[in-house]
Amino acid sequence: MPTNAIIGGWNVTNRLARHISYGTEGLSGPDLRQRRTLNAVSALIPLSGISYASLYLLTDAQGLWPAAASVSLFCLFLFWPMIAARSELAAWMFGAVVAVVVQALLVWLLGRDSGLHLYFLSIPVIAIVCFGTRPIGGLLGLAVVCAAAMAFAELLLVGPAPFIRVDDGLLNFLQISAFAVVTGFVTLGVFVGFLHADTAERALEVEYARSEDLLYSLLPREIAGRLKAEPNTTIADSLPNVAIVFADIANFTPMSARLDPRKVVELLNGVFTQFDSLADKHELEKIKTIGDAYMVAAGMPNSCGDPAHRAAEMALDMLDVARASSTVVPEGFEIRIGLHVGPVVAGVIGNRKLFYDVWGETVNTASRMESYSAPGRILITPAAREQLGDDFAFEPRGEIEVKGIGIVDTWWLTGRRAARGH
Repeated sequence: MPTNAIIGGWNVTNRLARHISYGTEGLSGPDLRQRRTLNAVSALIPLSGISYASLYLLTDAQGLWPAAASVSLFCLFLFWPMIAARSELAAWMFGAVVAVVVQALLVWLLGRDSGLHLYFLSIPVIAIVCFGTRPIGGLLGLAVVCAAAMAFAELLLVGPAPFIRVDDGLLNFLQISAFAVVTGFVTLGVFVGFLHADTAERALEVEYARSEDLLYSLLPREIAGRLKAEPNTTIADSLPNVAIVFADIANFTPMSARLDPRKVVELLNGVFTQFDSLADKHELEKIKTIGDAYMVAAGMPNSCGDPAHRAAEMALDMLDVARASSTVVPEGFEIRIGLHVGPVVAGVIGNRKLFYDVWGETVNTASRMESYSAPGRILITPAAREQLGDDFAFEPRGEIEVKGIGIVDTWWLTGRRAARGH
């Protein structure tokens, strides 16, 4: 192939690409797709007009002026992208008026037997493909006008205009091509519309499932269901018997200062992920983590008959996890745990970052038990000791002065005495 031909083809391709991309800066999603479609259609319509005019001239060399007039009208669509870049409504009106007028002129010139009146069917389809379903009123009006024009041509229009001569072979060709093109274009328009609708629906399903997973990872399933059912309601529950467990890593601050930040994150993530699995196993609700502190509760959001037992089982397993994970750092580590049982208030706070939290003296006391505990041990209160009964082993620690609470008689939870089922 000659070099000049290659360069010429390349220039045409570049110009067409620039034409299709005209006015698309800052657009995205459906708006970008529709604008590119409009620009592409604005280039295809003049090409189609030129091909039909050339075919007409081959059969009637004297028909130069009607051919030139129709091509000139078709070329008006080359200005469509420039109009759309300034005003989408103006582009819609321009496209609708010019398309109807040009099509009506061609049907009047070539007559009903040309089949060109069938192209009126494609005008509303082009409007939808290029502009979407807006404006709906204008779209309905355009459909009515096109239907009326097609019916008028079919019922009242007979032959070509008296001053124009059209070969019967050309009329047959135009009619067959009109059937094929209009059927193909309408089918393509419907297919593309449903394809994008199906794609959008599947994407929405994926995003909905992802948002559901995220919501259920932030909130208990029951609370999330209530919030979805009544999004504007305030969720606040008073629960009479909840066991709260607090745990944190002893001497974490100086240890984290000596470790690489990535190592610190890996340590917390590994330990807390195993704690999460324990919470699922013992049917406890993870409340939150704050730094190296981990908080979990039994008996919420739904009450249960043995919250203290569930919490004790969880606390003992947490010690086992910490011992097994201590080899992650050279000097090892241990956790302190505090446990208390009592009434709490629980609810959802925030409207952007939803958070299910729990408040009350029970929470404060459990936090104090963790603070006054010792590495590798579980400190519990009289209320927790009473509910646990003889199912676990204890060591008395005795009375201690607890800040903000006063004198509290405490015990160490040291192990299980008998296997229990939940």
